[in-house]
Amino acid sequence: MISLKLLIYLSIGTVMMMIPILMYTHWYKIQMWKSIPIAVLLTISGTVGTYILYYIENHWIGGTSFYGAVFLVPVLFLLVARLVKEKYSDLLDMCAPAECIMLVIMKIQCQISGCCAGKELFLLDGTTMVRFPSQIAELINALVIFLLLICLARKKHFRGGQYPLYMIVYGSSRFVLNFFRENNTVYAMGLPAGAFWSVWSVLLGGIALLIWYNRKKTSNMQTQKDDCCE
Repeated sequence: MISLKLLIYLSIGTVMMMIPILMYTHWYKIQMWKSIPIAVLLTISGTVGTYILYYIENHWIGGTSFYGAVFLVPVLFLLVARLVKEKYSDLLDMCAPAECIMLVIMKIQCQISGCCAGKELFLLDGTTMVRFPSQIAELINALVIFLLLICLARKKHFRGGQYPLYMIVYGSSRFVLNFFRENNTVYAMGLPAGAFWSVWSVLLGGIALLIWYNRKKTSNMQTQKDDCCE
């Protein structure tokens, strides 16, 4: 069950996600009104994914795992693309920076509530424990990835390949940051859950990016061939 507090943060995140989504609708020539259902469906898909993955990790419902959103959104947006009648890869392009914005909002929530705390570093004045600012570090990381994706969105040659890149960059950075979190119990392959899913994020993102690159290369070669024949 989603608490009222979490629902408020999700609502704020949905509104904030409209910023990159509206930018992409302008750049990709998508009707602006579609940004609303896209943002709402992205929030729903991501939230469902976080609860599913948390259940898989812990075998009980009571929390969220952000990688659930990273993995489930590309699956459910196959249906969303048909619903809004837009190109699947274009929708995933706008989902990537939008997810970064939602992550920023969730990390603010973590900072306020005290979850996802960083590892203990040292005692200050012998009484105050100084911890690694895990929530702030992950918030900044999400913002940096967001800015990277926004910059790439203006380059037409990278259209359609941004979600796989997001999975790779987020997975790589989160893998490192995860070891600065508290309570990093082993989940699988000798790794904590966050690091384990980070590895999968990088692998799946790498495969998807390779597929996108090969398709784009084949398409460009075919276009050049057609031009030569004219």
